[in-house]
Amino acid sequence: MTIAKLKYSFWALSAVAILTAGLAGCAGEKETFFVSRSQQLPPQVRQVLRDAVLSHPELASLHDSQQTAGAWHNLQDFYGKRDYRPAWSTNVGPSRQAAALIAAIPTLAAEGLDTRRYSPDRLAALAQEVRNAKSFDDPDSQRRLADLDVELTYTYLSLTEDLAAGSLQPEKLGVEWSVKRPAAGKESAEPSLEAALSAKTPGEMLKNLRATTPRHAGYQRLTQALATYRAIAARGGWGTVPAGAPLKMGDGGPRVAALRARLAASNDLAAAPVAPSAPAVDTYDEAVAAAVSHFQHRHGLEPTGKVGDETLAELNVPVEARIRQIEVNQERWRWMPASLGDRYILVNVPDFRLDVVEDGQVPLSMRVVVGKAKSHTPIFSSRMAYLQLNPEWNLPDDIAANEIAPKLASDPGYLARHEMELIRGWGDKEEAVSPASVDLSKLGKGSPYRLRQRSGTDNPLGQVKFVFPNPFDVYLHGTTSPHLFARSVRSFSHGCVRLEKPQDLAAYLLKDDPKWTPETIEAAIATGEHKTVSLPKPIPVYILYWTAWVDADGTVELRRDLYGHDATVAQALAHEPPVWIERKALREEVIAAK
Repeated sequence: MTIAKLKYSFWALSAVAILTAGLAGCAGEKETFFVSRSQQLPPQVRQVLRDAVLSHPELASLHDSQQTAGAWHNLQDFYGKRDYRPAWSTNVGPSRQAAALIAAIPTLAAEGLDTRRYSPDRLAALAQEVRNAKSFDDPDSQRRLADLDVELTYTYLSLTEDLAAGSLQPEKLGVEWSVKRPAAGKESAEPSLEAALSAKTPGEMLKNLRATTPRHAGYQRLTQALATYRAIAARGGWGTVPAGAPLKMGDGGPRVAALRARLAASNDLAAAPVAPSAPAVDTYDEAVAAAVSHFQHRHGLEPTGKVGDETLAELNVPVEARIRQIEVNQERWRWMPASLGDRYILVNVPDFRLDVVEDGQVPLSMRVVVGKAKSHTPIFSSRMAYLQLNPEWNLPDDIAANEIAPKLASDPGYLARHEMELIRGWGDKEEAVSPASVDLSKLGKGSPYRLRQRSGTDNPLGQVKFVFPNPFDVYLHGTTSPHLFARSVRSFSHGCVRLEKPQDLAAYLLKDDPKWTPETIEAAIATGEHKTVSLPKPIPVYILYWTAWVDADGTVELRRDLYGHDATVAQALAHEPPVWIERKALREEVIAAK
C-alpha cells in the first residue's frame, strides 16, 4: 500500500470513528438516538427528498457508465415505491444503518475496489452535520438530510453493482472482451437494499454487500491472494535481486543472499529461523534451486531452477505491481456471467493453455498456441456444436491479401503446390475458378473470390477443427508445427487457437456417442475425407485473459500481460471518477463539458 493510500485510509477510518462516537453520544442519548424509522419527520422532508431524486438526471449519464445509470434508475424506483420517505434517517438524525454503511465502505478494499470513490469520509461528515441539526423544520436541515439519504442509497446501489458486475465497461476499453456480462439490476438491487436497511452493525452491512460479489471459486481465492500480497506490502514488500551473471546451484555471495530474501518474502522459499545477529545466508543450495523452480512454474517460466534474465525480470516486479495485477483480474471476474456451466472449455490466452472443466474437475488439459502481438486472439465466449475431421481451410481475407497474393505475383504455381483452390460463392452456389481467369492481386476484403486449402498433411489446421460461432472467425484446431508447444511463450498464430492434443479433445467431446471412439476417430482421419461431426452435447467455450489466479492448492499463478490488456484496465480503474459528484461540482462539470 502506498503512503497516499495509508493516509487516505487513516482519514477515512478517523471520520467513521468520529461519526460512530457521535452517534453513540453519552449514555443517556444512546438509547434514544436509534429509534424506529417509523417516527415521523416533517412532511416537507418528503418533498425535498422527491426534488433531490428527480433533479439529478445528469448524474446517471455524465460519465457514460451503465453501472452509474443503473444505480440511479434503481434509486428512483426505490424512493418512488416508498413515496419518498427517507430510508437512512429518523426524526432524530442518521440511523444505525447509515453508520454501518459508512463504516463498511473502507473494508471493501479487500474486494479490490478503490473505496475512495465512494467517499466514506465525506459521507461521515455529512451524517455528522445532519445529526447536529437541532430540528428538521428549517429548509437547510431538510436539504442536508435529503442529500445524505439520497447519497447513501446511491452509494449502496453503486457498490452492489460494482461488486456484482464491475465498475468498468470492457467493451469501451479496447480489451477485446465479448463475454456476456452479468445483469446487475432491479431484480437484485431492491432486495439487497432492503436487507441493508435492516443491518445494525458494519459487519452485517459488509456481509450484505459481499453477498453481491461473484460466487466463483476463482474470484474468492483471488480475493484471499490480494490480502496475502497486501500483507507482504505492509511488511515492506520484497527487495530486488541485483543484475549480473545467471545464478545457479553452488553460487554464493550478496546476490544469492538477496535472492534468498526475495524468495522467502513471496513464500517460495521457507524462511529458516536465524538469530538476529546471524549473517545472511548466501548459498545457492538445493532449497534455493527448488524455490526458484517453484517461482518459475507459477510465473509461466521454464522451471530450470536457475536464475536467468527472464526469471530475474519477474523476481524484480514490485509487490505493488502484483497487487494491481490481482485487482485487475478481480475486476475481470466481475465481468463474467454468474455461472460458467457444469461443463465447459476454457482457454486462458496469457497462460497458453486449454482446460476442459467438468463438475469442478479438469479431465483434460493441454498447451495451446495463441495469436501474435499484431493479431490478438480475441476474448469472448460461444457454444461449440460440431467439429470437423480433415478440415479444409478458408483463408482469411487479410492472409490472402497480405501473404498469399504477393507470392502469386512471382509464383503462378504456388496454389497448386499447396493444395489451394480459388473459390467463388458459398454453399450450393460455390464453384472453383481457374486462377488464370482472375486478377489475383485483388484478393482480400471486398473480393468475390476466396482461397481454400484442401484437407491434407500440409493443411495448417491439422486434422481436427472445432467450430463455434463468433464474429471473429476464430476456432480451435490442430497444427502442422507441433515443435512450438515446447516454447514457454506461445504467441505465433493469426488469432485462432492451435491445440497440442486435438484428437484427445475430439475423443472427449464425442465420448457419449457410441459411434466415436479414439480408434474410430483415428480411422476416419486416416481416410483423408473431410467430415463434419455433430457433438452429442454442445459445450460452452470461454476464451479468456487471466494474468492472475489461484490454484485449488492455494498457489498464486501470475503471467505476463501478453497484449497489454492489464495495463489498459489498470489505467481505467485508476481514473474512475467518484460515484457521487456533489451538486455544485456536478453543475460545474456539466457546464464545462458543454
